[in-house]
Amino acid sequence: MSIRAFRSPRIWALPVIMIALLSLALPACYLSGITDPQANLHQLPVALVLEPQQPAASSSADLDGAAESVAAAVRTGTDPEKIQIVAMSTAEMTDAFRDDDIYGAVVVPSDFDRGLRNLVSPPPGTTPSRPVVTIVNNAGDGNLAAGLVNSNVTPVLAAIQRTMGERLPPSADPYRGLAMQEPFLVRTASDRVLPPKSGAGLTPFYLALVTILIGFIGASAIHPSIDAAIGFTPSEVGPMTSRRPYRRATRTTTLLAKLTVLLAVAPIAAALLQLIATSVIGVSMGQPLVMWLLLTAAIAAVGVGALSVFAIFGGPGALINTFFFVALSLASGPAVPAEALPGWLRTLTSVTAMQPILDGVRAVLFFDGRSEAGLTHAWTRIGVGAAVGLALGLVTTWLYDRNPGFSRHPDAERPVVAEPTPARA
Repeated sequence: MSIRAFRSPRIWALPVIMIALLSLALPACYLSGITDPQANLHQLPVALVLEPQQPAASSSADLDGAAESVAAAVRTGTDPEKIQIVAMSTAEMTDAFRDDDIYGAVVVPSDFDRGLRNLVSPPPGTTPSRPVVTIVNNAGDGNLAAGLVNSNVTPVLAAIQRTMGERLPPSADPYRGLAMQEPFLVRTASDRVLPPKSGAGLTPFYLALVTILIGFIGASAIHPSIDAAIGFTPSEVGPMTSRRPYRRATRTTTLLAKLTVLLAVAPIAAALLQLIATSVIGVSMGQPLVMWLLLTAAIAAVGVGALSVFAIFGGPGALINTFFFVALSLASGPAVPAEALPGWLRTLTSVTAMQPILDGVRAVLFFDGRSEAGLTHAWTRIGVGAAVGLALGLVTTWLYDRNPGFSRHPDAERPVVAEPTPARA
């Protein structure tokens, strides 16, 4: 076959078209989710905690209910399309942080009214200080989520500061008068300290990504290896090419063989991944057994899906797997809250592999392995995904096997028998 034969569009058209489609889809997926999360923000859940106020020694009509007015202004001042304010008690807020139900909270402390009164009319011999309103961020959700909470809530609290300062009576003390222009402070804090080697909240994302890559790349290695082992395709290593004797096997049997190899190696791969993460890198895992089981299930589920795609689509399955398990997984909110993604990408979080694995890993690393913090959701989605992938693969290969036109078996070459030469008279 000469080089000129490769000029035929039938040879190069399909890969060129697929690469062009990926070149359109990948930047659309990646850049759409990260370039402007504020513009895409939709009802990010934030708690509002108004603690019961301490009784005051004296009453002032101008200052009565100041804490309630701050809480009311937070509710009305934030954009309801972007921030979902949920009123909670202190105990409810603590549980919500533990269950990863909220990204942050605005806390108006119990001494707010009393501190404001002392600022306006300080008791003799005391140095009054301004009360503090705290924005508490969920440390386990990462810096980007904290930035979204702060950037949407801080301007509202700043406006409340100015409005409240304008309503307070003037003070003869210049220092106190300056402080009364912004009569309370706004501070930020995290709900807790993350364990060492947490990567500012990004360690779960990278651990989930490595898990997906192991399952995806492992399936990509098993698929051609088994085909080469039964002689269906040649085996090529560098300049050396070999082909084993062909062994007849149905598509279903071949897929089951590949799945068996995958399921056998998945727990080993998960153990090695966890060993490197903990012993070499130093990532702290409070529940190593739960993490190992989760990583094993995730690798197996991704591998089952990828092998089924190969069985259904053949060669193009490599690009389909790359797009689904890598491109869409990275695009569907691993580092960006789902509430800050464009609508179409937000929908993908319900079908891609990344979100359930990330939820489960984050629950084990940062939320004490609590079921409510995403672990139950992870197990459910991983199980459903593996079952759907397995069913699609087996049903499709069974249908292929029933159609003789879809057979993988090459026709046996018939030996050429020379015809006898007629005898001369």
